[in-house]
Amino acid sequence: MFHFIIYINYVTILMYTFLMKKLLLLIPVAIMLNSCSQVDGANPSQNKALNSVSGKKEKEQSGFMQQSLDNWVKEDWTPRVEKDETIKKKNEDDSRNFTMQEYVDKIAIYNKEQNSTLEESHTQKVNSMPIIGKK
Repeated sequence: MFHFIIYINYVTILMYTFLMKKLLLLIPVAIMLNSCSQVDGANPSQNKALNSVSGKKEKEQSGFMQQSLDNWVKEDWTPRVEKDETIKKKNEDDSRNFTMQEYVDKIAIYNKEQNSTLEESHTQKVNSMPIIGKK
């Protein structure tokens, strides 16, 4: 039993020294990397020479999809949804927290405004599908 306790202590000491050696190697590397990131021009985003070679440039405009989405929100979504009185009342309160139910309500209002007739809507087709719709 005594030899077993000595062996456990020996293994513990070996593990401790191994971890300390690794830690002592890791600390200078961390200090070096941290100091490099604080030097002006060392960060890749601040290095003008690197950015000129790599061709990284700031975009002057947003892309096509973002422009399309912005136009749709501005011209289609907002005018249809903001007509509703309940939405107007909710938007007046600036201290309120956003809830998912509020977004669902806006979707319902938008869909009701957009699909006024069943011929324009695909609701009946989707509901007639065996797995998705109602039987």
